[in-house]
Amino acid sequence: MTDQPRNTSPPRDQMPSLPVLISLGFFSIIHFISVISGERPRETEDLTRAFAKPGAQMLHASSQRLRAFAGLDTTDVVTRHGHYYYRPDIDHLSGQSFLKKPRSPASRRWNPLPAIINFDQQLKSAGIRLVLLPVPSKASLANEPSPPMANEGYREFLRILRSDHGIEVLDLVPLLDKLSRQGTPPFLEGDSHWSPQGMSEVARFVAEKTSVQAPGEPYQTVERSLSSVGNLTRLMGRTKKESLSSSMVLSQNDEVWKPRPGAPFLLLGDSFSNIYSQEDMGWGKGAGLAEMLSLEMSAPVDRIAFNSNGAFASREALLRYPERLANKSVVVWQFAMRELSFGNWKILGLPELPPRPAVQAEPQTLEGTILRVAELPPLKQAPFRQAVREVLLGKIRSGSGRVTGSVILLGYAVQDHLPTGMARWEKGDRVSVQVVPWEAVKDGTGDLQRFSLRDPEQKLQETSRFWMK
Repeated sequence: MTDQPRNTSPPRDQMPSLPVLISLGFFSIIHFISVISGERPRETEDLTRAFAKPGAQMLHASSQRLRAFAGLDTTDVVTRHGHYYYRPDIDHLSGQSFLKKPRSPASRRWNPLPAIINFDQQLKSAGIRLVLLPVPSKASLANEPSPPMANEGYREFLRILRSDHGIEVLDLVPLLDKLSRQGTPPFLEGDSHWSPQGMSEVARFVAEKTSVQAPGEPYQTVERSLSSVGNLTRLMGRTKKESLSSSMVLSQNDEVWKPRPGAPFLLLGDSFSNIYSQEDMGWGKGAGLAEMLSLEMSAPVDRIAFNSNGAFASREALLRYPERLANKSVVVWQFAMRELSFGNWKILGLPELPPRPAVQAEPQTLEGTILRVAELPPLKQAPFRQAVREVLLGKIRSGSGRVTGSVILLGYAVQDHLPTGMARWEKGDRVSVQVVPWEAVKDGTGDLQRFSLRDPEQKLQETSRFWMK
């Protein structure tokens, strides 16, 4: 009779090794964490649910750390409806207010307000205007048709800067949301950055709000068709390419556009500024945000931009090259909005800035909108041969780019006893004239009959004055 087989232990050399057993248990833990966090290792299909789940960030972070230790994929990418989203952008939108102290100890300066306010004060002391340009992520628009999503601290952030400190902040959320609802994709599908169309609309909006120079010769462009793999697509380990068209901007000598350090307009930026400027980012050159600003304003632009650390990198560059501020009238500071939650908001003391050049005495173009006018009596036949009128001009663009804010413009309202075109100017008119500083002509015209602006509280005493030629 044959012996029945018995359950026996295999020889030692056939048993799984201890490292194998540990690995099996380790991967079981990873799988368990992924399951309880409701996430797949590679993607999350429902972005809205991912935003709403309390605790998802903590579990996801633990899972990512374990997967990284095991040498597995550690991409921070979420997919939904064919679009890829960057996880830190989602964490910024769904996390606590960035104006509150982080729950875990932070080695960085987490509050953006002191750094921004300090930088604005330093620039104002040098006569330079600061304009903030926080760029929202495409994750903020992922929940259409619902309104755009925002971190709970964003509205308070805008209120504090605008109302309490008089700092200009250009809110791009309504503009990009409008484009999306009209069918113009403001962002790329497989990349974390904006599309050329979205960036161009932003450049038009920013130029309208911040332009300081009278337009010169228009810049020429070359239309280019490009095909590349987006940064999030690459992070997912995929190779699907995306095609687009962009406008490469040329300088007056038909070379590719370059920043002009002597320009009165400076853009501080991050990868959103560089995405279509740096060829190694995969989307061509000469077509970035600074180039589009030059195109919109028909004026040169200076640029300092780094692909990361938008909270401090471009400001640190100014510590090394303070001369870049010598001729500036406006600084537009662009940074990705997630920096508000995760950036290092260092307070950086700029060195003493070089003195700004005096406003040129030679004639220059001055464009502006009339804010107030000095009242005139009926002038069918004036009893005086010449008379001067004052108007308050705002929203100014100048030939030098150094005439900013509001100015008082003086010119002849009466010549040879008859009213001139200036006598018909009214509040709200947009005018373009050739001017020189008032000091250059006041000795010869200061004694003429003058119609002055009413200023009972003497608020206009320090306002710059220019004579219209």
